[in-house]
Amino acid sequence: MNYKHAYHAGNFADVVKHILLVQLLNQLSQKGKPFYALDAYAGRGLYSLTSEEARKTKEAEGGVQALLDADMSTAPEAVQQYLNDLKLARKTYDKHVYPGSPWWIAHHVESHPDAGIRAEAFEAKASEYDALNYQLYQLPIGIHHRDAFEGIRGVIPPAERRGLVLIDPPFEQEHKDFSRLVDLLAVNYDKWPQGIYALWYPLKNIDAVELFHKKMKRTGIKRQLVCELNIYPNDVAVGLNGTGMLIINPPWQFDNKAREILRFIQPYLKVADAPELSPDSATNVRWLVGE
Repeated sequence: MNYKHAYHAGNFADVVKHILLVQLLNQLSQKGKPFYALDAYAGRGLYSLTSEEARKTKEAEGGVQALLDADMSTAPEAVQQYLNDLKLARKTYDKHVYPGSPWWIAHHVESHPDAGIRAEAFEAKASEYDALNYQLYQLPIGIHHRDAFEGIRGVIPPAERRGLVLIDPPFEQEHKDFSRLVDLLAVNYDKWPQGIYALWYPLKNIDAVELFHKKMKRTGIKRQLVCELNIYPNDVAVGLNGTGMLIINPPWQFDNKAREILRFIQPYLKVADAPELSPDSATNVRWLVGE
């Protein structure tokens, strides 16, 4: 696998993904019942924005740094919490750190010690797993050197019955990856139809994304929500036009929360040569199936 997330840590796609993750975890915790949370593609857990990779791309400047530099006093609650938690991570580790998804999950568990939340993180690549295990071993999340496809099938349905599976693969071969992920979601939904599945995907090959949506509609999965944010229009040929998340079984009113979040943060997330897009044209929160 050639993909290295260190080049993209803290970019606009990370920001969107992690704020929506914070919102999902918060809503799951509102019921006061135990639940299970899994990050199936955990990466290394923590990234330095002063690393050679991050300095080479400078992607965090139009992502997390843009939010940190802006006035967020009127931001939706999940956005403010995301920024406050990020500042806490930087006090704990390093002022230039950017936490990956397993940290956000583990931090949520640590902040709700009596909620009965069980969290796990899978990472298949040995070097990334070693870094993940070293950096997050003190946090309340089980860390496993395990392939996502095999691992998800092995742990669901969880004993808690409620829960969330976050899936954010590198997407090196989009058409092939989307097809495999459709199969993965369909098989595991049959085993655990009440679970929440959150699949991150890139918006760069719109034909591949549209085919993915069509295949997902044909799975028979009842409640599927699409949350997308663009930096570039879809008809412009660039490396990454935008970021998307397909959420199966989102909590009640999550669609409205996600719409508010994306419309608020979109104007702040920029790339140097990207055109100005309005939040209405650049954000898309809609039900692919059901409501």
